Amino acid sequence: MSEIDLTAAITRLEAAMGALRGRLRERLDVSGSDLTVLQFVARAEAAERKVRVKDLASHLGLSGPAVTGTVDRLERAGHLCRVPNPDDGRSRYIELTPETERAYATAMDSTNEHLHELLSSFTERERAKYVRIIDRVIEALEFGAPSP
Repeated sequence: MSEIDLTAAITRLEAAMGALRGRLRERLDVSGSDLTVLQFVARAEAAERKVRVKDLASHLGLSGPAVTGTVDRLERAGHLCRVPNPDDGRSRYIELTPETERAYATAMDSTNEHLHELLSSFTERERAKYVRIIDRVIEALEFGAPSP
């Protein structure tokens, strides 16, 4: 397999991910940056992890106040809700609303099912290698990006 074949595969992956994000944005009626927040929360919930503003800020590389503003906007739009942290009455977790959770699941079609089936067929060694390869591709893409 040539370097051109590998580059073409990355291009096809990028196009497929762009199409998926487009379907999600359209179905949920959100911007690209808002979709990133909703996807992070949805993936965390699927992994049975709780999300705090701090987690989103770290993931997005933004300040806490900037993320709080985004969460406030998405909460007003009916996409997110804050729920009390039972271990710390001062903090809140961020969750998808049931309506957004259903819309997100519908928009994902059978994508998650197919991805789960594919990834569960990998051995632990193959998964580790896959993650290393993806990380290297990301690094190459980010390294080649112009500085802000």
